[in-house]
Parts: sequence; C-alpha cells; structure tokens
Amino acid sequence: MEIQIIVPWGKDKNLGRTYNRLMKTVDDWVCFLDHDVLMLNPNWYHMCRSAVKKVGHRAGWITGVTNAIANPYQLRTGAPKEPDILKHMHFAKKLYNKHGEKLELLSNDVCPHLLSGLMILTHKGAWEATGGFMDGFLGVDNEYHKLLIKNNYKVYVMPGLYMYHLYHNKKLWNKY
Repeated sequence: MEIQIIVPWGKDKNLGRTYNRLMKTVDDWVCFLDHDVLMLNPNWYHMCRSAVKKVGHRAGWITGVTNAIANPYQLRTGAPKEPDILKHMHFAKKLYNKHGEKLELLSNDVCPHLLSGLMILTHKGAWEATGGFMDGFLGVDNEYHKLLIKNNYKVYVMPGLYMYHLYHNKKLWNKY
C-alpha cells in the first residue's frame, strides 16, 4: 500500500482548489503536508502506513502533533518554544518512545475543536464522499473535518508523531 506525499501549492493561493486538483491524481491514500512542517521522526512514513493498516478506510483523517497550531489537541504541551531543531528532535523521540504507533480516536466530545491541516492523511473515498474541499485558503481544513464527521468518518491523531511547525518562526527568514 502506497501513500502519496504531497506538499500542496497553487499559483492562485486557493488551497481548497489545489487540494481538489491534486486529489484527482491520487490513487487511494495521500498525505498532504504544509510547506512549513518538518517531519522529525525518521519512522514517520512507516507510522502513517501502520495507521492506515490499523483503521483502514473508516478513517477520514489521520494526523500527528506539533509545537504550534490552533487546535489544542494537535498542540503538544512541553514542546520546545525556541527554534532549536535539536531540541525539537529530542522531543519527537521522547513522544515516539512514550506513544509509539498509538492511534487516538478524536470524537467531538474529546476534541470539540476542528483540526488544522498541517498534516492531512486522507483517502480518495473520503474526499469523494464529502464532496471535497471548499474553495479558499483559510478554513478549508476545518470544513473538511466537519464534512468527514457529517459523513461518519473517523478522525485520529498519532501522539507519537511529532512535527516541527515553523509557523511562528517564519520571521527568522528574510522573505517569508
């Protein structure tokens, strides 16, 4: 089983339209990653494959955890605040050692907040069933989450898969 890895980007900055265009090329599973996310666990692809094998097409979205995001369930307390990549790598290892390839089901009771799309591991069937992503840039991930719930898909988080999100540290770069 193959998972296509895609960093979505479109000229018009319409992320929803870009997701939909790219989903048409996907065979089955895809992992969309934000352009400002670093996967720090060298086992991350294996973890994604393992997660897909465990829950199959019941899952509409599988994601990991990070240092900077709006959703409090995806945000990992204890993550380093400074941009020292080695500290983030050690934190990633700590979480993996603690949680391994564990999957946590996110119900609306447990996580009333909508997921942020720094990592969207989804499949073509879920995308087709929901009607796809809405046009736009902000909120397309949140709307997709709502549509998945409405269509009875499950949403999971892998607490052992930590991603460093450059989100607030973009100011360290000149142009971005």
